[in-house]
Amino acid sequence: MVLYDQWYIAAFADELQDEILARTFCHQPVVLYRLDDGGVVALEDRCCHRHLPLSKGKLTDNGLQCGYHGLTFDRTGACVSVPGQSLVPPGAHVRPYRTEERHGLIWIWMGDERNSDPVEIPDYHWIDDPAWATVGGSIPLKAHYMLSIDNLLDLTHEYYVHNSTLGAEAIADHPVRTERFDSSVRVTRWIHDEDPGPFWRMALGRDIDCDRWQIVNFHLPSHTMLDVGVAPTKTGAPKGDRSQAIEGRVCISLTPIDDRNSWYFWAFCRNFRTDDPDMDTTFQKAVTGAYMEDVTVLEAQQAMMDITENPWKIDVNADAGQLAGRRLYDDALRRQESQLQAAE
Repeated sequence: MVLYDQWYIAAFADELQDEILARTFCHQPVVLYRLDDGGVVALEDRCCHRHLPLSKGKLTDNGLQCGYHGLTFDRTGACVSVPGQSLVPPGAHVRPYRTEERHGLIWIWMGDERNSDPVEIPDYHWIDDPAWATVGGSIPLKAHYMLSIDNLLDLTHEYYVHNSTLGAEAIADHPVRTERFDSSVRVTRWIHDEDPGPFWRMALGRDIDCDRWQIVNFHLPSHTMLDVGVAPTKTGAPKGDRSQAIEGRVCISLTPIDDRNSWYFWAFCRNFRTDDPDMDTTFQKAVTGAYMEDVTVLEAQQAMMDITENPWKIDVNADAGQLAGRRLYDDALRRQESQLQAAE
């Protein structure tokens, strides 16, 4: 199952311009497009007449026109015209989905719109903050979205999966502190006076030992914000003085396609060399490469779990964060199931 009464990312804002965009979220086919005023419309991607995807149609002055028999639907999902007749049949409509656009992202509510509240959308303001420079992207992932959350809540994998990029041998030797809140989990790790690893050495432009931090915040249903960075050792970062540090904010959200596939959205925001296009190119390549290393692991993990009965075998100390995240997620699933049963 997936969680429905939640905000998910549907697309980066610049992915949706003049063209129709078709995607599947939470088992449901959705078509997205922009109005002339820039507003975003999201509708069920299935004509109520003969089930052709509306994304196979075209935009007209009146709305989205089905490419099969020409029925046209407005932003609310109501059919407003049927070729060859003056009256629209009762019940001629498709489901609309609530959307919100903020911080360069288009968010969609896949559940009951009456339960939606934009205040619950995660704060990813670094993406369009002029004081930060951002690179990012999206890819389809052949794995359940919670496998990626597991991955992010246990960064000890960095030395093994990302040895040539993000990894540093000291990571696995430094324990994490795990905190659970009502709808989120935070995992914090500090690494003192150590080699920061290839990625951060490149960002620093020099080879020195550093204090390094990894603070991962997971929010239901599938959103993470990583506060990461390094500072030269003994410059005060562990005590809150980041004046000599270089920092990143990594916004990663997974949107379920179905029980075995997800959309993976990521943005890496930095507060150093923000006006350097060469650094943008370098970071885009480096971070994309690191994420593709994760994708290889997650998809192989999903494939093996699909053919393995009771695949979860053991837990280790480093699993504390992901176990807290899983408990949070499982509790939310149980609440959803109870609500669905009560509504029957």
